[in-house]
Amino acid sequence: MNGAQILVEMLKAYRVEWVFGVPGDTSLPLYEALHSAFPAIRHILARDERSATFMADAYARLAHKPGLCECPSGAGPLYSVPGIAEANASSIPVILITSDIALAGEGKQTITELDCQKLFDSITKWSTVLKNVAKVPEVVRRAFRIATTGRPGAIHLAFPKEVMTGELADDGVDLYAETECAAYPAYRTRGARGELEKTADDLIGARRPMIIAGGGANHSQAAKAIADLAEWLLIPVATTISGQGLIADDHPLALGVIGDNGFHPHAHQAIEESDVLLYVGCKMGSVSTINWTMPSRKPDRKIIQIDLNPETLGNNFKNTLSVAGDARLIMEDLSVLIRSKTPRRTDTARIDVLNRERARFWEAAESEFVSEKTPLKPQRIIAALNKRMPDVSIVIADAGTPTPYTTRYLKLRGNGSRFLIPRAYGGLGYAIPAVVGAHLARPDARLIGLFGDGSLGMSAGELETLVRLNIPAVLIHFNNSMFGWIKCLQKLHSDEKYLSVDFTPGRPALVARGFGMKALEIQTAAELERGLDEAFAQNGPIFLDVVSETEVDQLPPVYTWQRAAEKLGKSR
Repeated sequence: MNGAQILVEMLKAYRVEWVFGVPGDTSLPLYEALHSAFPAIRHILARDERSATFMADAYARLAHKPGLCECPSGAGPLYSVPGIAEANASSIPVILITSDIALAGEGKQTITELDCQKLFDSITKWSTVLKNVAKVPEVVRRAFRIATTGRPGAIHLAFPKEVMTGELADDGVDLYAETECAAYPAYRTRGARGELEKTADDLIGARRPMIIAGGGANHSQAAKAIADLAEWLLIPVATTISGQGLIADDHPLALGVIGDNGFHPHAHQAIEESDVLLYVGCKMGSVSTINWTMPSRKPDRKIIQIDLNPETLGNNFKNTLSVAGDARLIMEDLSVLIRSKTPRRTDTARIDVLNRERARFWEAAESEFVSEKTPLKPQRIIAALNKRMPDVSIVIADAGTPTPYTTRYLKLRGNGSRFLIPRAYGGLGYAIPAVVGAHLARPDARLIGLFGDGSLGMSAGELETLVRLNIPAVLIHFNNSMFGWIKCLQKLHSDEKYLSVDFTPGRPALVARGFGMKALEIQTAAELERGLDEAFAQNGPIFLDVVSETEVDQLPPVYTWQRAAEKLGKSR
């Protein structure tokens, strides 16, 4: 067996089903091995390496298995950097395999020569170059173990030509897998008993407790455990953007999203009124805490943080109590402990007040949900989407225009529905390729991709991929012919000195049609309603080019922007 064959056999042992990538000169041995492994492992051709990493990222988020991607030497690793960095910072186990030049060519100005280990060192949990074909099984096992244990993250493995093509006798290959690391989180850890006891007592004794769940709770699959505890003690639950979907938006204890982008004001109010705040799988970073101003510092408020990564605990706030461990296990243990200590709560007075506030919020938004104004309001688009989404839906959004409107107005009904958005670095071009990985991970769910002009420009080539694979996705383009996010900031902070933020108005639907995709151009509310009906009635990909209102025309629901606008007298 050669090194490429050994690698593929190890991937099979780890139950890898999909590998996303782009071919190149150095990929030939790997592609030959993957061809022989079909159909156990299927290769998905992306149109560029960045897209391949985004596909692997979305797959990993939803399948709860490591996402595998590959690229050839030279430009391939360079194009892969954004997706690998995003996955690692978002605690997503993505393993990138780079097919590299021969070791013998190092330092000789060999075309596509690049120090890939150094390139990925700072943006992965582990980056290494294999130097010996006999080490392939060991290194692959280590890669899966590091990717899936502790705080999950990204891995980079470089396979030089000598390792890909080097032969090893079959009886010299130790092809076993550490099957515990074929999914994540692997080797989950429980919280210390004493800390659980204190947490349980604080929650039981609280007059106004509240749970805030973040992306770590989603990665841990802690949704049921959180709901069980919340329902027992009647504790309201809010989420960060990355935690969206952990609790159904129509659940009586659900308060919506907190933080800067797309916030729910009643959730912010509940945070400020709370005497015990339980953060679950939440880093308490700048967005979720509005630059560390929420919650406000009150001497009598208790803050309890649960996180897998001890380095995160107490990093941004003075915690009353820090609990290190897996979110799902800790919440399950807490639920059992609390049930043994106190009967189920029945007094809904506080929850009733919060739900009346929540109802007023939705009532106030109704006029914009039914607005006929053109260009169409983004919230009008989201409201129309809400009416048609099945109970099991995966919504994927790019940074920019869709973000605050989706987080504020999207209604996920639970049952495995999720909302995905790259929140570590805010890079564009994620949504379109991500629906590919999402579909392969969750073929049971309806896929919706939301993106603006900037994102489309960076990933339009993947429209062909969706057509080639017949991915059943509803793609909604918020077309306002600008970098709206930046233009709005220039309006607020640069005295409307607009520079390099406007595009030439075009007809991107024609691009989608050029790839063989059904595409509709939408300008009015009536066209939107008909277009969404048509989109959800078909099984293949469809592109809706929706001319939408800009962030400059109406300020989006971003907390810091609204406060800045109030000071400047620029509400619109």
